[in-house]
Amino acid sequence: MSLPLLKRLAEQALPAVVDEATDLDHLEVLVLAGHARATIPEPVRTLEGYLRPPATVLEITRLGRQAMAMF
Repeated sequence: MSLPLLKRLAEQALPAVVDEATDLDHLEVLVLAGHARATIPEPVRTLEGYLRPPATVLEITRLGRQAMAMF
């Protein structure tokens, strides 16, 4: 679930960098839900497969703060 990541991000100074693969997946869900605003680069193709560059979280939106308050 993405809410634990949202709570962790809310406790940090923003902008914050997210580089863990699982956290990047959760961050994409948060952005799509309108709970956060972030820059998420496209995966880069390498000889070994795909590399996911770190994302930068810019803001926790009002909707994101309301979601945290509910849960």
